[in-house]
Amino acid sequence: MVNIGLCKGICKGKVRVMKKKEITCIVCPVGCKVEAELGAGAEGTEIKISGNKCKRGYEYAYKECTMPMRILTTTVAISNGELPVLPVKTDAEIPKDKIIECMKAIRNIKVNAPVYIGDIICKNILETGANIIATRTILEDRSRYC
Repeated sequence: MVNIGLCKGICKGKVRVMKKKEITCIVCPVGCKVEAELGAGAEGTEIKISGNKCKRGYEYAYKECTMPMRILTTTVAISNGELPVLPVKTDAEIPKDKIIECMKAIRNIKVNAPVYIGDIICKNILETGANIIATRTILEDRSRYC
C-alpha cells in the first residue's frame, strides 16, 4: 500500500516540495509502516526514510522508491496437457515498469506437455536477467488416446 501526499520542507532557507510515501514493508512478518520522503536536495534526489524497525526495512523502502522490483506470476497456454494453461513465474525480480512488456511477450508463448515444475519456459525474458519457469507439473493428457 502506498499513500502519496505533498508537504513543504525548508532546506537552507529554500522551500522545496517533498513527496511522502507510506510503504508497508513486506520483508518480514512485522509489516512496518515505513515513511519515505522524496525531494530534490542540494546533491540531487533526496530520500529520507523513517519508521523502519530494521536495516532490511530501510533497504526495502529505499529500493521501492528508487527502482521497484516484482516477481511476475501468470499462466501460459499448453498443448496436449491435462490442463489448458500452465502456471509460471519469474525466477528473479524484474523491474516493475517492465511487467506489461513481459506480459505481452508471455502472451505469445505456447508450450507442449509434458512440462515439469522448475522447467525454464523462457530464458532471460526481455533482457531482465530473469527466466520464466513452470510452477506446476502438467503431464500429457492421456484421455485423448482412449
